[in-house]
Amino acid sequence: MITKFVKTEDGIRLAYDVTGSGPALVLLHGAGEGHTRQSWHEAGYVARLKDSYTVITIDARGHGESDRPETADAYTISKMCSDILTVVTDAGFEEFNLWGFSFGGNIGRYLASQSKRVSKFAMVGIPFGLAASGDFLEFIHTFRAKWDPILQAQRDGTLDLDQLETEDREDLEEVEMGVFVAWLTAMLDWGNNEPADLLCPTLWLSGTENKSTIDSMAHYDAQLSGTQVQVAKVDGLNHQQEFFEIDTVFPILSAFLNLE
Repeated sequence: MITKFVKTEDGIRLAYDVTGSGPALVLLHGAGEGHTRQSWHEAGYVARLKDSYTVITIDARGHGESDRPETADAYTISKMCSDILTVVTDAGFEEFNLWGFSFGGNIGRYLASQSKRVSKFAMVGIPFGLAASGDFLEFIHTFRAKWDPILQAQRDGTLDLDQLETEDREDLEEVEMGVFVAWLTAMLDWGNNEPADLLCPTLWLSGTENKSTIDSMAHYDAQLSGTQVQVAKVDGLNHQQEFFEIDTVFPILSAFLNLE
């Protein structure tokens, strides 16, 4: 895997790689520590796709080898979407297919609502509506309430590490917590996104054990007629399995992407 880099208009350096030949297919990873473009290689997706597609895997800003700013205004949805278009252009393509899991699916649905450069979109494991809702929204508020004052004290030079729980001290040492809080905070302002907003054929996939997405599918069921969104429910899979159970999900998504 050869890493390529490109700079965005706001000066962020993005890392990506290109494998295979054929129409362009962009893969967008999940969020947080351990989730990078490398995940698609390690899980076996790139190896299965490279004979049919030019596979472009990207480290979203704040992840992997891409730059990792610590301010929420660096992670607006307009910038996140623009990043994808910048990489695809740098790779030499105009139109492209898009496959996003979790955080990547969240970014992808906004992009597929804004740009006609997206030919088809596979959206895995996230609801429509706001970028953060339900349990995830509650998690963000709880997480920020805990870490915002700690990070501010760290910036001010007043943080006493001895006052932190051992686990929190280890997290602060091992995780770029400022980056984590920044993109979580930004998601609160990404706005609403509905199935009818998408401009291209879209497959919306969820495991039946992913409650938030299954509930969202039920909520939007009557509204999907007349949109370009079709639903696929995979029995027994939870959110993580939607990615790692490749033998189950790959045939469904690859069949969709190959539709004319």
